[in-house]
Amino acid sequence: MNLFLILLLCALIAAGYYVYRRLLKIEREIRADQVTTAAEDAKPSLVTEAEPSKAEAEPSTVDPLPEPVAHDVAPEGVGLREQIELAIAARPGLAQTELYGKFPDVERRELQKLLRELDQSGELRREKKGSSYLLYPL
Repeated sequence: MNLFLILLLCALIAAGYYVYRRLLKIEREIRADQVTTAAEDAKPSLVTEAEPSKAEAEPSTVDPLPEPVAHDVAPEGVGLREQIELAIAARPGLAQTELYGKFPDVERRELQKLLRELDQSGELRREKKGSSYLLYPL
């Protein structure tokens, strides 16, 4: 009986250590993403003072969310990049966190990376809003 309790205690300690290490890894990834995001936010804006931003021109009312894009029902030949662009064009000002729900089969990190690339290449505009970004087509 004592041997069983010792083995059980060892198993619990090992499981606790595994969970602890996993949480540390996740925390490091989140902090690295925050540093990357902060560096992107520090870049100077290309909008001049005489040019009004699209956010000011947009009405303040929020439209209801369109139906999620079914990842496996997308037309043939339409890649993830095009699906993202279509979803943003259908609802300008879409929050990046809402976009994640439209592509449940795609990892969040992959979407974040692709959205940063689209923003840097000038194919869309990301505007920081709280802990997320609002996405606008260009």
